[in-house]
Amino acid sequence: MTNVLNIKSRFPLRSSLIALSAAVVFGCESTPTEPETYVPTSRQGQEVEAISAAEVTIRARGIGQDMATARDDARRAAIWVVLHGGSHPLLIDRDARRAFEEHQEDIFRNATDFITDYSRPLSRHQDGDRQIVEKEVRVNEARLMEELVALGVITDPMEVLVELGRPRIAVIPQSADKEDKARPAITMISEYLQERGFDVEVPRATDEVDDIIRQAAALEGAADPMYELALQTGSDIYITVDVEESSRRIGGSEVLRAGVSAIAYYTATGDQLGATTGHSPERDVSGYRSVVEEAANAVGNRITRQIARSWINELERGRPFKVVVSAEEGQASAIGREIHRLMRAVCNESTRNAAGSSSFDYTLRCTEQNDAMDLLLDLEAGYAGPGVIERTLDSGSLLIITAGESGHGSDIVIE
Repeated sequence: MTNVLNIKSRFPLRSSLIALSAAVVFGCESTPTEPETYVPTSRQGQEVEAISAAEVTIRARGIGQDMATARDDARRAAIWVVLHGGSHPLLIDRDARRAFEEHQEDIFRNATDFITDYSRPLSRHQDGDRQIVEKEVRVNEARLMEELVALGVITDPMEVLVELGRPRIAVIPQSADKEDKARPAITMISEYLQERGFDVEVPRATDEVDDIIRQAAALEGAADPMYELALQTGSDIYITVDVEESSRRIGGSEVLRAGVSAIAYYTATGDQLGATTGHSPERDVSGYRSVVEEAANAVGNRITRQIARSWINELERGRPFKVVVSAEEGQASAIGREIHRLMRAVCNESTRNAAGSSSFDYTLRCTEQNDAMDLLLDLEAGYAGPGVIERTLDSGSLLIITAGESGHGSDIVIE
Protein backbone atom coordinates (compact mmCIF):
# COMPACT_ATOMS: atom_id res chain seq x y z
CA MET A 1 0.00 0.00 0.00
CA THR A 2 2.89 2.32 0.89
CA ASN A 3 4.61 1.59 -2.39
CA VAL A 4 1.51 2.60 -4.30
CA LEU A 5 1.23 5.86 -2.48
CA ASN A 6 4.92 6.50 -3.06
CA ILE A 7 4.52 5.89 -6.76
CA LYS A 8 1.67 8.37 -6.97
CA SER A 9 3.57 10.93 -5.01
CA ARG A 10 6.57 10.55 -7.27
CA PHE A 11 4.53 11.34 -10.39
CA PRO A 12 2.04 14.05 -9.30
CA LEU A 13 2.09 15.96 -12.58
CA ARG A 14 1.65 12.83 -14.66
CA SER A 15 -1.31 11.73 -12.54
CA SER A 16 -2.93 15.14 -12.89
CA LEU A 17 -2.51 15.11 -16.66
CA ILE A 18 -4.07 11.65 -16.90
CA ALA A 19 -7.03 12.76 -14.80
CA LEU A 20 -7.45 15.93 -16.88
CA SER A 21 -7.30 13.97 -20.12
CA ALA A 22 -9.94 11.56 -18.89
CA ALA A 23 -12.18 14.44 -17.90
CA VAL A 24 -11.83 16.00 -21.33
CA VAL A 25 -12.60 12.70 -23.07
CA PHE A 26 -15.63 11.91 -20.94
CA GLY A 27 -16.78 15.51 -21.15
CA CYS A 28 -16.71 15.35 -24.95
CA GLU A 29 -18.67 12.11 -24.91
CA SER A 30 -21.44 13.57 -22.74
CA THR A 31 -21.84 16.72 -24.83
CA PRO A 32 -24.26 16.11 -27.71
CA THR A 33 -22.78 16.70 -31.12
CA GLU A 34 -24.53 18.68 -33.81
CA PRO A 35 -26.21 16.29 -36.28
CA GLU A 36 -25.79 16.75 -40.00
CA THR A 37 -29.53 17.40 -40.23
CA TYR A 38 -32.35 17.88 -37.73
CA VAL A 39 -34.92 16.38 -40.08
CA PRO A 40 -36.04 13.16 -38.36
CA THR A 41 -34.72 9.83 -39.55
CA SER A 42 -37.81 7.73 -38.90
CA ARG A 43 -40.71 10.00 -40.04
CA GLN A 44 -43.03 7.34 -38.64
CA GLY A 45 -45.98 7.88 -36.35
CA GLN A 46 -49.74 8.12 -36.11
CA GLU A 47 -52.27 10.32 -34.42
CA VAL A 48 -53.54 8.79 -31.19
CA GLU A 49 -56.00 11.42 -30.04
CA ALA A 50 -56.87 15.10 -30.21
CA ILE A 51 -56.50 16.61 -26.75
CA SER A 52 -58.17 19.88 -27.69
CA ALA A 53 -58.58 22.21 -30.64
CA ALA A 54 -54.89 23.12 -30.15
CA GLU A 55 -53.12 19.89 -29.21
CA VAL A 56 -52.82 16.40 -30.63
CA THR A 57 -51.04 13.29 -29.35
CA ILE A 58 -48.81 11.38 -31.78
CA ARG A 59 -47.36 7.93 -31.19
CA ALA A 60 -44.00 8.40 -32.88
CA ARG A 61 -41.03 6.16 -33.58
CA GLY A 62 -37.46 7.38 -33.18
CA ILE A 63 -34.24 5.95 -34.62
CA GLY A 64 -30.72 6.70 -33.38
CA GLN A 65 -27.28 5.37 -32.65
CA ASP A 66 -28.12 5.48 -28.93
CA MET A 67 -31.24 5.94 -26.82
CA ALA A 68 -30.74 9.68 -26.41
CA THR A 69 -30.66 10.37 -30.14
CA ALA A 70 -33.53 7.90 -30.72
CA ARG A 71 -35.69 9.76 -28.19
CA ASP A 72 -34.90 13.10 -29.84
CA ASP A 73 -35.73 11.59 -33.22
CA ALA A 74 -39.12 10.40 -31.93
CA ARG A 75 -40.02 13.93 -30.82
CA ARG A 76 -39.05 15.34 -34.21
CA ALA A 77 -40.93 12.51 -35.95
CA ALA A 78 -44.08 13.60 -34.09
CA ILE A 79 -43.66 17.10 -35.54
CA TRP A 80 -43.09 15.57 -38.98
CA VAL A 81 -46.37 13.61 -38.74
CA VAL A 82 -48.35 16.76 -37.89
CA LEU A 83 -46.73 18.58 -40.82
CA HIS A 84 -46.80 15.87 -43.47
CA GLY A 85 -48.65 12.78 -42.28
CA GLY A 86 -52.21 11.65 -41.77
CA SER A 87 -55.27 12.72 -43.68
CA HIS A 88 -55.08 16.40 -42.61
CA PRO A 89 -51.45 17.60 -42.57
CA LEU A 90 -50.61 21.26 -42.02
CA LEU A 91 -48.62 21.27 -45.27
CA ILE A 92 -51.52 20.54 -47.57
CA ASP A 93 -50.02 21.03 -51.02
CA ARG A 94 -46.79 21.03 -53.00
CA ASP A 95 -46.28 24.79 -52.68
CA ALA A 96 -46.48 24.63 -48.88
CA ARG A 97 -44.09 21.68 -48.71
CA ARG A 98 -41.63 23.45 -51.00
CA ALA A 99 -41.80 26.65 -48.94
CA PHE A 100 -41.26 24.65 -45.76
CA GLU A 101 -37.96 23.18 -46.99
CA GLU A 102 -36.29 26.56 -46.44
CA HIS A 103 -37.24 26.49 -42.74
CA GLN A 104 -37.30 22.80 -41.88
CA GLU A 105 -33.92 22.69 -40.12
CA ASP A 106 -34.94 25.48 -37.74
CA ILE A 107 -38.36 23.96 -37.07
CA PHE A 108 -36.99 20.51 -36.27
CA ARG A 109 -34.03 21.94 -34.31
CA ASN A 110 -36.53 23.71 -32.08
CA ALA A 111 -39.04 20.84 -31.99
CA THR A 112 -39.44 21.13 -28.21
CA ASP A 113 -40.98 24.60 -28.71
CA PHE A 114 -44.03 22.83 -30.16
CA ILE A 115 -44.16 19.91 -27.72
CA THR A 116 -46.07 20.22 -24.45
CA ASP A 117 -45.57 16.71 -23.07
CA TYR A 118 -44.22 13.26 -23.91
CA SER A 119 -44.31 9.81 -22.39
CA ARG A 120 -41.62 7.45 -21.27
CA PRO A 121 -40.57 4.99 -23.97
CA LEU A 122 -43.49 2.71 -24.79
CA SER A 123 -41.21 0.24 -26.53
CA ARG A 124 -37.51 0.01 -27.32
CA HIS A 125 -35.28 -2.44 -29.14
CA GLN A 126 -32.07 -2.63 -31.10
CA ASP A 127 -31.96 -3.13 -34.86
CA GLY A 128 -28.37 -3.78 -35.91
CA ASP A 129 -26.36 -0.83 -34.64
CA ARG A 130 -29.46 1.37 -34.26
CA GLN A 131 -31.76 1.92 -31.31
CA ILE A 132 -35.52 2.07 -31.97
CA VAL A 133 -37.89 3.72 -29.50
CA GLU A 134 -41.58 4.61 -29.47
CA LYS A 135 -43.05 7.47 -27.47
CA GLU A 136 -46.34 9.34 -27.24
CA VAL A 137 -45.71 13.01 -27.92
CA ARG A 138 -48.22 15.81 -27.39
CA VAL A 139 -47.80 18.44 -30.11
CA ASN A 140 -49.20 21.96 -29.86
CA GLU A 141 -50.54 22.02 -33.39
CA ALA A 142 -51.95 25.54 -33.05
CA ARG A 143 -48.54 26.96 -32.07
CA LEU A 144 -46.87 25.11 -34.95
CA MET A 145 -49.44 26.50 -37.39
CA GLU A 146 -48.87 30.02 -36.07
CA GLU A 147 -45.14 29.62 -36.72
CA LEU A 148 -45.74 28.39 -40.28
CA VAL A 149 -48.09 31.31 -40.93
CA ALA A 150 -45.53 33.79 -39.53
CA LEU A 151 -42.84 32.30 -41.81
CA GLY A 152 -45.13 32.60 -44.84
CA VAL A 153 -45.16 28.85 -45.43
CA ILE A 154 -48.94 28.54 -45.22
CA THR A 155 -51.96 30.80 -45.00
CA ASP A 156 -54.11 30.49 -41.92
CA PRO A 157 -57.49 29.23 -43.21
CA MET A 158 -59.25 31.06 -40.39
CA GLU A 159 -57.79 34.37 -41.54
CA VAL A 160 -58.95 33.64 -45.07
CA LEU A 161 -62.42 32.87 -43.77
CA VAL A 162 -62.53 36.24 -41.99
CA GLU A 163 -62.15 37.91 -45.39
CA LEU A 164 -64.41 35.55 -47.33
CA GLY A 165 -67.03 35.01 -44.64
CA ARG A 166 -67.31 32.03 -42.32
CA PRO A 167 -70.09 29.54 -42.97
CA ARG A 168 -72.91 29.08 -40.50
CA ILE A 169 -72.93 25.46 -39.37
CA ALA A 170 -75.69 23.30 -37.91
CA VAL A 171 -74.70 20.22 -35.91
CA ILE A 172 -77.50 17.68 -35.69
CA PRO A 173 -77.95 13.96 -34.94
CA GLN A 174 -78.01 11.57 -37.86
CA SER A 175 -81.59 10.72 -36.92
CA ALA A 176 -84.06 11.95 -34.34
CA ASP A 177 -84.16 8.65 -32.48
CA LYS A 178 -80.39 8.83 -31.83
CA GLU A 179 -80.35 12.37 -30.49
CA ASP A 180 -79.87 11.54 -26.80
CA LYS A 181 -76.99 9.18 -27.54
CA ALA A 182 -75.35 11.68 -29.91
CA ARG A 183 -75.79 14.77 -27.71
CA PRO A 184 -72.38 14.57 -25.88
CA ALA A 185 -70.59 14.20 -29.23
CA ILE A 186 -72.60 17.05 -30.77
CA THR A 187 -71.62 19.29 -27.87
CA MET A 188 -67.94 18.42 -28.19
CA ILE A 189 -67.86 18.95 -31.97
CA SER A 190 -69.69 22.25 -31.55
CA GLU A 191 -67.06 23.42 -29.07
CA TYR A 192 -64.31 22.72 -31.61
CA LEU A 193 -66.16 24.71 -34.25
CA GLN A 194 -66.76 27.64 -31.91
CA GLU A 195 -63.14 27.70 -30.73
CA ARG A 196 -62.11 28.09 -34.37
CA GLY A 197 -64.48 30.96 -34.97
CA PHE A 198 -67.45 29.37 -36.75
CA ASP A 199 -71.04 30.37 -36.13
CA VAL A 200 -72.71 27.23 -34.82
CA GLU A 201 -76.34 26.25 -34.38
CA VAL A 202 -77.32 23.12 -32.42
CA PRO A 203 -81.07 22.60 -32.93
CA ARG A 204 -83.10 19.92 -31.22
CA ALA A 205 -84.36 17.13 -33.45
CA THR A 206 -87.83 17.77 -32.07
CA ASP A 207 -87.90 21.41 -33.24
CA GLU A 208 -90.91 22.17 -35.43
CA VAL A 209 -90.05 22.73 -39.10
CA ASP A 210 -91.83 25.48 -41.00
CA ASP A 211 -94.32 24.19 -43.60
CA ILE A 212 -92.73 26.32 -46.32
CA ILE A 213 -89.31 24.82 -45.65
CA ARG A 214 -90.79 21.32 -45.65
CA GLN A 215 -92.42 22.02 -49.03
CA ALA A 216 -89.15 23.42 -50.41
CA ALA A 217 -87.26 20.28 -49.38
CA ALA A 218 -89.99 18.02 -50.79
CA LEU A 219 -89.85 19.74 -54.19
CA GLU A 220 -86.47 18.15 -54.80
CA GLY A 221 -87.61 14.86 -53.32
CA ALA A 222 -85.71 15.32 -50.05
CA ALA A 223 -87.83 13.87 -47.26
CA ASP A 224 -85.10 13.68 -44.61
CA PRO A 225 -86.34 15.55 -41.51
CA MET A 226 -82.74 16.28 -40.46
CA TYR A 227 -82.13 18.02 -43.80
CA GLU A 228 -85.30 20.05 -43.28
CA LEU A 229 -84.02 21.00 -39.85
CA ALA A 230 -80.69 22.12 -41.34
CA LEU A 231 -82.54 24.29 -43.87
CA GLN A 232 -84.55 25.90 -41.10
CA THR A 233 -81.45 26.88 -39.10
CA GLY A 234 -80.20 28.96 -42.02
CA SER A 235 -76.98 26.97 -42.12
CA ASP A 236 -74.52 27.00 -45.01
CA ILE A 237 -73.18 23.64 -43.83
CA TYR A 238 -74.69 20.97 -41.65
CA ILE A 239 -73.00 18.08 -39.86
CA THR A 240 -74.77 14.86 -38.95
CA VAL A 241 -73.39 13.00 -35.95
CA ASP A 242 -73.79 9.32 -35.11
CA VAL A 243 -72.55 7.39 -32.09
CA GLU A 244 -71.97 3.67 -31.67
CA GLU A 245 -71.39 2.20 -28.22
CA SER A 246 -70.03 -1.22 -27.28
CA SER A 247 -68.89 -3.07 -24.19
CA ARG A 248 -67.21 -6.31 -23.18
CA ARG A 249 -65.93 -7.96 -20.05
CA ILE A 250 -62.22 -8.21 -19.30
CA GLY A 251 -61.56 -10.23 -16.19
CA GLY A 252 -64.09 -9.09 -13.65
CA SER A 253 -64.66 -5.64 -15.18
CA GLU A 254 -66.84 -4.31 -17.95
CA VAL A 255 -65.03 -1.94 -20.31
CA LEU A 256 -66.82 0.54 -22.54
CA ARG A 257 -65.89 1.88 -25.97
CA ALA A 258 -67.46 4.46 -28.28
CA GLY A 259 -67.18 5.39 -31.93
CA VAL A 260 -68.28 8.76 -33.31
CA SER A 261 -68.80 9.49 -37.00
CA ALA A 262 -69.58 12.85 -38.57
CA ILE A 263 -70.50 13.77 -42.14
CA ALA A 264 -70.59 17.38 -43.32
CA TYR A 265 -72.77 18.58 -46.21
CA TYR A 266 -73.39 21.83 -48.02
CA THR A 267 -76.96 22.72 -47.17
CA ALA A 268 -77.71 24.36 -50.51
CA THR A 269 -76.47 21.54 -52.71
CA GLY A 270 -76.56 18.47 -50.48
CA ASP A 271 -72.98 17.68 -51.58
CA GLN A 272 -70.78 15.97 -49.02
CA LEU A 273 -67.71 18.01 -48.11
CA GLY A 274 -66.12 15.89 -45.41
CA ALA A 275 -66.46 12.81 -43.24
CA THR A 276 -64.46 11.35 -40.40
CA THR A 277 -64.68 8.80 -37.60
CA GLY A 278 -63.07 8.65 -34.16
CA HIS A 279 -62.86 5.84 -31.62
CA SER A 280 -62.12 5.85 -27.92
CA PRO A 281 -59.93 3.29 -26.18
CA GLU A 282 -61.69 0.75 -24.01
CA ARG A 283 -62.24 2.26 -20.57
CA ASP A 284 -63.39 0.90 -17.23
CA VAL A 285 -65.83 3.74 -16.55
CA SER A 286 -69.33 3.98 -15.13
CA GLY A 287 -71.04 5.45 -18.20
CA TYR A 288 -70.61 6.08 -21.91
CA ARG A 289 -70.43 9.88 -21.80
CA SER A 290 -66.66 10.10 -21.17
CA VAL A 291 -65.74 7.63 -23.93
CA VAL A 292 -68.14 9.32 -26.37
CA GLU A 293 -66.51 12.69 -25.66
CA GLU A 294 -63.07 11.12 -26.07
CA ALA A 295 -64.00 9.74 -29.51
CA ALA A 296 -65.62 13.06 -30.48
CA ASN A 297 -62.38 14.95 -29.74
CA ALA A 298 -60.65 13.50 -32.77
CA VAL A 299 -63.74 13.97 -34.94
CA GLY A 300 -64.11 17.63 -33.97
CA ASN A 301 -60.47 18.33 -34.76
CA ARG A 302 -60.59 16.72 -38.20
CA ILE A 303 -64.01 17.87 -39.40
CA THR A 304 -63.28 21.53 -38.63
CA ARG A 305 -60.16 21.38 -40.80
CA GLN A 306 -62.07 19.72 -43.61
CA ILE A 307 -64.74 22.41 -43.46
CA ALA A 308 -62.28 25.31 -43.39
CA ARG A 309 -60.36 24.09 -46.42
CA SER A 310 -63.37 22.96 -48.40
CA TRP A 311 -65.30 26.18 -47.75
CA ILE A 312 -62.41 28.26 -49.08
CA ASN A 313 -62.40 26.19 -52.27
CA GLU A 314 -66.18 26.44 -52.47
CA LEU A 315 -66.15 30.23 -52.25
CA GLU A 316 -63.61 30.42 -55.07
CA ARG A 317 -66.14 28.60 -57.22
CA GLY A 318 -69.07 30.64 -55.87
CA ARG A 319 -71.11 30.69 -52.67
CA PRO A 320 -73.87 28.08 -52.96
CA PHE A 321 -77.55 29.02 -52.60
CA LYS A 322 -80.75 27.01 -52.82
CA VAL A 323 -83.53 29.06 -54.44
CA VAL A 324 -87.13 27.88 -54.67
CA VAL A 325 -89.56 29.86 -56.83
CA SER A 326 -93.35 29.57 -56.71
CA ALA A 327 -94.93 31.04 -59.86
CA GLU A 328 -98.28 32.76 -60.37
CA GLU A 329 -100.83 30.17 -61.37
CA GLY A 330 -101.60 30.48 -65.08
CA GLN A 331 -98.31 32.26 -65.79
CA ALA A 332 -95.96 29.46 -64.79
CA SER A 333 -94.62 28.89 -68.31
CA ALA A 334 -93.64 32.52 -68.93
CA ILE A 335 -92.34 32.98 -65.41
CA GLY A 336 -90.37 29.73 -65.58
CA ARG A 337 -88.51 30.85 -68.73
CA GLU A 338 -87.75 34.26 -67.25
CA ILE A 339 -86.56 32.75 -63.97
CA HIS A 340 -84.25 30.42 -65.86
CA ARG A 341 -82.73 33.35 -67.74
CA LEU A 342 -82.48 35.42 -64.59
CA MET A 343 -80.67 32.77 -62.58
CA ARG A 344 -78.03 32.42 -65.28
CA ALA A 345 -77.62 36.20 -65.52
CA VAL A 346 -77.24 36.89 -61.80
CA CYS A 347 -74.83 34.09 -60.79
CA ASN A 348 -71.93 32.42 -62.52
CA GLU A 349 -73.40 28.90 -62.12
CA SER A 350 -77.05 27.88 -62.19
CA THR A 351 -78.53 24.39 -61.98
CA ARG A 352 -82.24 23.61 -62.19
CA ASN A 353 -82.76 20.67 -59.86
CA ALA A 354 -86.49 20.03 -59.96
CA ALA A 355 -89.80 21.56 -60.98
CA GLY A 356 -93.45 21.06 -60.12
CA SER A 357 -96.40 22.38 -62.08
CA SER A 358 -95.63 25.97 -61.02
CA SER A 359 -92.63 25.71 -58.69
CA PHE A 360 -88.94 25.54 -59.50
CA ASP A 361 -85.86 24.55 -57.50
CA TYR A 362 -82.39 25.93 -58.35
CA THR A 363 -78.88 25.68 -57.00
CA LEU A 364 -76.82 28.80 -57.67
CA ARG A 365 -73.16 29.54 -57.15
CA CYS A 366 -72.64 33.26 -56.79
CA THR A 367 -69.46 35.27 -56.38
CA GLU A 368 -71.00 38.71 -55.84
CA GLN A 369 -73.65 37.90 -53.21
CA ASN A 370 -72.73 37.25 -49.58
CA ASP A 371 -76.14 36.16 -48.33
CA ALA A 372 -79.68 35.41 -49.44
CA MET A 373 -80.78 39.04 -49.06
CA ASP A 374 -78.06 40.22 -51.46
CA LEU A 375 -79.26 37.60 -53.90
CA LEU A 376 -82.89 38.63 -53.50
CA LEU A 377 -82.12 42.28 -54.28
CA ASP A 378 -80.28 41.30 -57.47
CA LEU A 379 -83.07 38.96 -58.56
CA GLU A 380 -85.68 41.68 -57.97
CA ALA A 381 -83.64 44.20 -59.95
CA GLY A 382 -83.11 41.89 -62.92
CA TYR A 383 -86.57 40.32 -63.16
CA ALA A 384 -88.43 41.17 -66.37
CA GLY A 385 -91.26 38.62 -66.29
CA PRO A 386 -94.97 38.95 -65.41
CA GLY A 387 -95.64 40.74 -62.11
CA VAL A 388 -92.90 41.03 -59.52
CA ILE A 389 -90.66 38.92 -57.32
CA GLU A 390 -91.50 38.83 -53.63
CA ARG A 391 -89.66 37.27 -50.73
CA THR A 392 -91.37 34.42 -48.89
CA LEU A 393 -88.43 33.33 -46.73
CA ASP A 394 -84.65 33.75 -46.59
CA SER A 395 -82.51 31.80 -44.21
CA GLY A 396 -78.75 31.55 -44.71
CA SER A 397 -78.20 29.82 -48.04
CA LEU A 398 -81.93 29.24 -48.63
CA LEU A 399 -84.14 31.74 -50.48
CA ILE A 400 -87.82 31.10 -51.20
CA ILE A 401 -89.58 33.60 -53.45
CA THR A 402 -92.81 34.03 -55.38
CA ALA A 403 -93.11 35.51 -58.86
CA GLY A 404 -96.14 36.98 -60.61
CA GLU A 405 -98.98 39.31 -59.61
CA SER A 406 -98.86 40.37 -55.98
CA GLY A 407 -101.08 38.59 -53.50
CA HIS A 408 -101.07 35.25 -55.34
CA GLY A 409 -99.98 33.25 -52.28
CA SER A 410 -96.82 31.32 -51.47
CA ASP A 411 -97.70 27.63 -51.71
CA ILE A 412 -95.04 25.52 -53.40
CA VAL A 413 -96.76 23.25 -55.86
CA ILE A 414 -94.91 19.93 -56.07
CA GLU A 415 -97.11 18.21 -58.64
